[in-house]
Amino acid sequence: MAVRLQLPRPPQSPDEFSRADLQFRGIDHSGPSYEARVFLDNPDAGRSTPRTEDAGYAGSFYVFGHGGCFGELGHCDVKEAPKGVYDKRLSHPLTPQFKTLIVTEALKNLMRRSRRKAFEVTVVAVVPDNIASRAPRRDPMSFESLSLLVDQDPAAAGVPPPPDTGGR
Repeated sequence: MAVRLQLPRPPQSPDEFSRADLQFRGIDHSGPSYEARVFLDNPDAGRSTPRTEDAGYAGSFYVFGHGGCFGELGHCDVKEAPKGVYDKRLSHPLTPQFKTLIVTEALKNLMRRSRRKAFEVTVVAVVPDNIASRAPRRDPMSFESLSLLVDQDPAAAGVPPPPDTGGR
């Protein structure tokens, strides 16, 4: 139960950015709950891979799933209808999720060790044992896109700090 993707190396050096985020868009949470463990440049990562820097571990996030649909046919279909300005209803409970994982230190360490032009992101879905025994035997993890956002540190880029106005 893993998803592997290639991402380009950021153009900045590791000392020129202050934060790096992996943004997961369109996460399906209709199945079981799981922990999504993220590894950098470890294509063999799996459920038993240690969560250490040496193994490429970058962090994890949790998806609290709905455990499947128990309603009638079409009950769990997400219908995207345009809302009016004054429509205060909540979105459908199965609307895909968005998650951000901060991977700053893991990415900096990887970039210091390797000069390759791309790196691999491996995301491993770990379903708890008490849920896995009741869940369907399909990979619960599905998402639409993954983006890497790197925020450059202005001081490292040579940009002077703004003048102190004395609190005025």
